Amino acid sequence: MKIKVLRLVVIMACLLIGSFSISAQVKVVSHGIWSFNAPTAPDGYTYGIIEIKKDSVNTSFTESKYKFPSIWIKVKNDSIIYNAIIDDTDVLFSLKVENETSIKGNAVWDDGETQMILKKKID
Repeated sequence: MKIKVLRLVVIMACLLIGSFSISAQVKVVSHGIWSFNAPTAPDGYTYGIIEIKKDSVNTSFTESKYKFPSIWIKVKNDSIIYNAIIDDTDVLFSLKVENETSIKGNAVWDDGETQMILKKKID
């Protein structure tokens, strides 16, 4: 468990240092509402919606109406990395745009990690 915490701290420190030189503007192709599946996340956190805007990301879960806003966001090429506090837990999301309708990545927190699969919702 200490290794996971150390890994999370190192990743967050690197991202924080790198975020000073990178613009936090998300590319237009990523903007929109995305439904996600996180198969190995704890119960209640496996399905939900991620809303990606120009300079922020909101995460909500199927069993809750609350939207968890991003604390910070870093955009580099086709990747979106952001941090959110979800029910008092610091979660680091690392997402990579596959194409206009698909994003894949992962979410890391103190006690675990899960794969994220996002599909764009068509209005």
